[in-house]
Amino acid sequence: MKTDSLFEAQNPLEERLGKSFFDELPKTSGVYKMYGCKKSLLYVGKAKNLRSRLFTYRRVNNDNSSRKVRRLVRLVRQIALEELPSEEKALLRENELIRRHRPPFNRAKKTPETYYYVSAVPKNKVVTFQLRMHLPEEHTEYTYGAFKGHGRVRRAMGALLRQLYITTHGLNTPFDLPGQLSQKFTPMYFQLELNRDKQLLVRDYLQGLSDELLYVVIDDHIQNNRLEEFIGKLILKDMEALRWFYGGCTHRNFEIREKLNLDDELIPQEKLDDYLVRLAFME
Repeated sequence: MKTDSLFEAQNPLEERLGKSFFDELPKTSGVYKMYGCKKSLLYVGKAKNLRSRLFTYRRVNNDNSSRKVRRLVRLVRQIALEELPSEEKALLRENELIRRHRPPFNRAKKTPETYYYVSAVPKNKVVTFQLRMHLPEEHTEYTYGAFKGHGRVRRAMGALLRQLYITTHGLNTPFDLPGQLSQKFTPMYFQLELNRDKQLLVRDYLQGLSDELLYVVIDDHIQNNRLEEFIGKLILKDMEALRWFYGGCTHRNFEIREKLNLDDELIPQEKLDDYLVRLAFME
């Protein structure tokens, strides 16, 4: 028997919760918590209008909803509401509840492993780059983050190391790259010799202060005709990743610190989502 055939012809929520539950739903912002048997928390959601949002669950059927949503509706036995003064407050409360309880039907916002810190520690002409999932105990003045996005952050850091290596060593073919920089994702640890000017450009880029580094890199490629060579495709792909990383991570963190008047240069992993919500409502 197919799973979908188990979904009742009539949505079960109204029968379980009662018509009065839906009749009395508030039109305010807030969060809703869906519980299954034995009061197990299944899902946490936020809404600008709780009445409108929960009515979408009341109308769930085989034709208008995903299998995941239908499965959730089948399991729900109770819904608890928290009214909040604004959509922003609702988002912040949703973040808090998901991090604390990690409900099984919430996929996003509950995996701290997707948040990275990047260290770029200079010593004379050598810079030691390191990706970390937790804040290091030393060299925090050369550490940046936290940055959100497992795959995209690692791809961006791989792109950064490759482009610095290519321009520093004057490569014209990707086949001369070290094996560590030929992989899809960046290594968690890599050392690279950079002059003082590039060290400062890297620092400003990771702090979100300036993307001048990208212009210096692309100018070097143009002057050495690399974009017309086989290596050009790799360069353009890397530059796209680096532009995303600057706009979506490093400069975004700079905006968070500036607009929210934060004293610390580093943003804790557990605070980043909340800060992003607050920033979004300021824009």
